[in-house]
Amino acid sequence: MKCELGLLERADGSARVIQGTTSVLCAVYGPAEVKVSKELADRATLEVVVKPDRGQSGPRERLMEQFIASTCDSLILTKRHPHTAISIILQVEKDDGALLSCLCHAACLALLESCIPMSSVFSALVCGFTDDGELITDPDELQEKRCVSLLSFVVEGTTMNIVTSQTQGTYTYEQLHQALIVTEEACRSVCAFYRQAVERRLSKELKH
Repeated sequence: MKCELGLLERADGSARVIQGTTSVLCAVYGPAEVKVSKELADRATLEVVVKPDRGQSGPRERLMEQFIASTCDSLILTKRHPHTAISIILQVEKDDGALLSCLCHAACLALLESCIPMSSVFSALVCGFTDDGELITDPDELQEKRCVSLLSFVVEGTTMNIVTSQTQGTYTYEQLHQALIVTEEACRSVCAFYRQAVERRLSKELKH
């Protein structure tokens, strides 16, 4: 995994994440003024937009938006900023598999860069099982086509508890257990990667 922080000057936080050959650019805006029709008295209004690398947004993007919004809404301390809006805009630059985890990582890093308060960071993993039971983590597009099931998990960085999940296809209880063990290991590594990325960003700012 590779990342760049602070790429967009007009955004309050921004990050590009590259996993394999899948690439996502995320911009975070807010807390900012919100339209009266969307205003909430007890917390910030959260908006997530996923833009595909080509063509128009469709049902697939809507599902990913809902997934990421559910994840972020449970971890962003939205009650600290009532009557405002927080927008997370995710531009898919290249989709070569495991897009959902890449979107989550870009969103988390952009939120960290924006300094919007969260109860914890979050990280994600996509697991796939082939017909012969082989486990593939963060599969590329060709590997995804070989999988008879895909399991996506987001965990919060403090306790490694599952925040959100999405599955498709058929899998056994043993395979689910195996995927959860691998997810925890992978997500611990991602959280360590976050720390290193933020430390590099802060070190760069201090030099200026």
